[in-house]
Amino acid sequence: MNNELVKKLDEVFSTYVRLRDSDCSGYVRCYCCGYPVHWKLAQNGHFMNRRHLGTRFDERNCHSCCAVCNMGLNGNLDAYEAHLKRDYGETIIDKLTMLKNTVTKFTDHELKDMIEHYQGEVKRLRKEKGL
Repeated sequence: MNNELVKKLDEVFSTYVRLRDSDCSGYVRCYCCGYPVHWKLAQNGHFMNRRHLGTRFDERNCHSCCAVCNMGLNGNLDAYEAHLKRDYGETIIDKLTMLKNTVTKFTDHELKDMIEHYQGEVKRLRKEKGL
C-alpha cells in the first residue's frame, strides 16, 4: 500500500468531513462537546483510532471535533459514543468494532478512486455552501 496515497487520502477525506459537518458560514459544532469551530480549525475526529484501516475512512466513524476534545481529551470518547448511538443507532459501536478488527488493505487503484471521489465531494460542498 502506497503511504503517499494514504496521506493524500487522509488530507482530502479530512477536508471532506469538516466541510460536510459545516454550516454555510463555515462553522462546525464539535461532535463531542458542541463547541463552534471554523471548519479550517476543526479536526477530523475518529471514534475508532485511525490506525485501523477498516474504519479510518468510514464516514460514520469520522466527525468534526475541536482540538480540546480530539487531542486534549483523547477523543472525548464517552460523548462521541453517545452521539454515535443517537445518530446511527445502538448497534453502531458493534458495527465499527467489527470493521476495526477486519484486516483491510487497499490497492493503489482503490486509494486513487477514493481520493478522486472525495476531491469531487469537497468541490461540491465548497460550491454548495459557498466556502
